[in-house]
Amino acid sequence: MARRFAIQRGRIPMIVAVTLGTLALVTAPATAANAEVFYDEGGCVVQQVTDGAPAGGSQCAGVDFGGTSMGQAAFMGANLAGANLSGSKLQAANFTGANIEGANFTDAQVDGADFTDAGILPGTITAEATDANGAPINFAPVVPAGLTAGDCMIVDVPVASGTVFPIGDSGMVCKFSSSNGTAIAVVKIQVTPHPEATEAPTPLFTDEPTTTGTTASTRQPTDWGLVAAAGGGAVVVLALGVAAMVISRRRPAIVAGEDGAGEESAVEPDDDEEPKAPGA
Repeated sequence: MARRFAIQRGRIPMIVAVTLGTLALVTAPATAANAEVFYDEGGCVVQQVTDGAPAGGSQCAGVDFGGTSMGQAAFMGANLAGANLSGSKLQAANFTGANIEGANFTDAQVDGADFTDAGILPGTITAEATDANGAPINFAPVVPAGLTAGDCMIVDVPVASGTVFPIGDSGMVCKFSSSNGTAIAVVKIQVTPHPEATEAPTPLFTDEPTTTGTTASTRQPTDWGLVAAAGGGAVVVLALGVAAMVISRRRPAIVAGEDGAGEESAVEPDDDEEPKAPGA
């Protein structure tokens, strides 16, 4: 009984190992099937976008891909100069940053393909504002054989070359088409402000304007009310002084003795004579 149990115990690890090995064999082909490679020859490797582009980009200059089915192909950063892509199936393929100069896309299916910064149009256009409104942006698509340039648009509004873009960042989507579908390219527009066109900020406080050639007086303004009051006081003081002078110059009447008739004679002293004592 004990021996049978030992044998059974020895079989358990073996069964586990066989099971894991079987799972590995089943899983390995499935994983490899997900990483679909469309082309792999020399330095040119083309695979799906979901697996990412090969490091350093694919060197596919002059390669003949004619009639190859490469839906969702990862051509990011690839060198496709002079490559033949005519008749290829390139739905949703990504050509961002690729060099497609001299490539042939005649009759290629390019539905949903992305040609951003692939040489047809620059990925970013930078300009300096000419005034407060922004800057005119000029652009001219350079399309390879088999593609035709369409409209560039911002929120479904067509944008022509020379349109004035505001200061800041904007984006437009340009369309391209072949005989079998339509592709796009996204262009970023960056307009920087012009240093000399920038208006100076309005100061919170400004100096009072001064007349040209005239020196500003530091004298305090005349208070005419105070002058009038002071003048009136001076007049009153002057009037009182004159009255006092007149009164002080007056002399008391001189009582003369009776001159036979018993009448009193009041004589005003002369202003120039010295006052005389009574009875003199």
